[in-house]
Amino acid sequence: MLDAVAVANFFVAQAAGERLRDMNPPKLHELTYCAHGWHLAMLGKPLVDGQITATVDGPRIGMLEDLLSGTKRVMEPLVVRRTDAASGKMVELTPHPQAADEGTRRVLSITWKAYGKLSGYDLSLVTREQGSPWDLLWNDEDRSADRVTIPNETIRMWFRQLAERNRKVTSAKSVKDTQRILIAPSRDGVKSV
Repeated sequence: MLDAVAVANFFVAQAAGERLRDMNPPKLHELTYCAHGWHLAMLGKPLVDGQITATVDGPRIGMLEDLLSGTKRVMEPLVVRRTDAASGKMVELTPHPQAADEGTRRVLSITWKAYGKLSGYDLSLVTREQGSPWDLLWNDEDRSADRVTIPNETIRMWFRQLAERNRKVTSAKSVKDTQRILIAPSRDGVKSV
């Protein structure tokens, strides 16, 4: 597993390299959440340690919440302060995912390619889609707290469903086939699936 800050710093570096200036705390939370979900779906194990919660603002990564707040642009890598085990002194670290294995690097790249250029608003629509882990937990009529832990298994299952849906779309032989996959009739008319 990687430090969530290292994952966020990967996305900050990608945005800087492509001269994108819309990276902000909500977008970093959601990109890290998507990378975690795809890592669970593709590799079967968590990408980041710690809790992911459903809040009024969308999915949030516990380890990032102390470092990221508001909507101010994030233009520089995130720095964390930790106690050095050997010296007992506080040190500043800028975590990066250099030590990540090939599969993890691939998931990070895929996540950036799929979601990195989306606006923060569009990305929030993706992570709050109907039926998503956030939607299921946040909009549960029995919810009694302002934040609800999203289990990794729930996230994994959702991203596996997305992968299957994407596989069907890319294997469709024509636009007509793709439309049949993406649109299904319902009692109230037509709905996207």
